[in-house]
Amino acid sequence: MQINITFRHLDSSPGLKEYVNKRISKLAKYFNGPVEANVILKAEKFRQQAEVSIVGDGFNINGKEETGDMYEAIDLVVAKLETQIKKLREKRKGRKKGTTKEFEVASIVAEEASEEGPEIEVERVFVKPMSVEEALEQIKTTGKDFLIFNNSETDSVSVLYKKGENRYVLVLPELS
Repeated sequence: MQINITFRHLDSSPGLKEYVNKRISKLAKYFNGPVEANVILKAEKFRQQAEVSIVGDGFNINGKEETGDMYEAIDLVVAKLETQIKKLREKRKGRKKGTTKEFEVASIVAEEASEEGPEIEVERVFVKPMSVEEALEQIKTTGKDFLIFNNSETDSVSVLYKKGENRYVLVLPELS
């Protein structure tokens, strides 16, 4: 990780540089590949400000904190950046193309004259990303009546089911 430190209205001290390098370099564990961190430390009257911009690994993350103590401002901005990085990495994990999603499908088992209500059996289904044409081909080859899949054109979960000899229905979700 390359760290660039800029001092504005503040004397640079080796201790402050070392502290910034130590705190910012701890964020390197969240990245794969080269990362650049630009740190700006400002002093304005009684306010001490730390501003950090991290670029690399597909991320562009910024944080800014202001307190009465420069070391405290650095700690706060690093904590803020760490939270942002974790949140963005979790988002990125969920968006990977080509991965299958797992959904739970509830199917109602027929009641046997009980007043307690229907028994619900939970079945896990792996939803594969594919086009509508691929889903249609899969239904024809497997002989099943329906298929739940992740529509690669709309990036949403869809259902394709057979409704007759040579007729199929595509169910697309629509949020209200």
